[in-house]
Amino acid sequence: MRLLAEAPFRLWMAVSGTLGGTTQRQLRQRLHDQVDDGHREFFLDLQELRCAEGLSDGELRAVFPKDPAARFHLIGGPDRIREVVTGDPRFTLYAAPESAWCQWVNGT
Repeated sequence: MRLLAEAPFRLWMAVSGTLGGTTQRQLRQRLHDQVDDGHREFFLDLQELRCAEGLSDGELRAVFPKDPAARFHLIGGPDRIREVVTGDPRFTLYAAPESAWCQWVNGT
């Protein structure tokens, strides 16, 4: 996970590699720590992320803090992640970074 941009209460991060048991816990901890530090809006570029076999829907959902004030902008990413967050109003899904960047620049 790489931090690409930071603004008050917002982070833009790129996440790549394979999301498995160990990496799921690391990503979950990092996002939860960022929420604890006061960040509320996350732009997560997941275009280079893959999901390992065997992760449950619950494990995928657990990556994202349940804080009702947190908002997640997911750019690309594995279908499995996109499917488990579909319908949750805290998530906005983007196919490519350009549209997400417009939201970032406008301060959403």
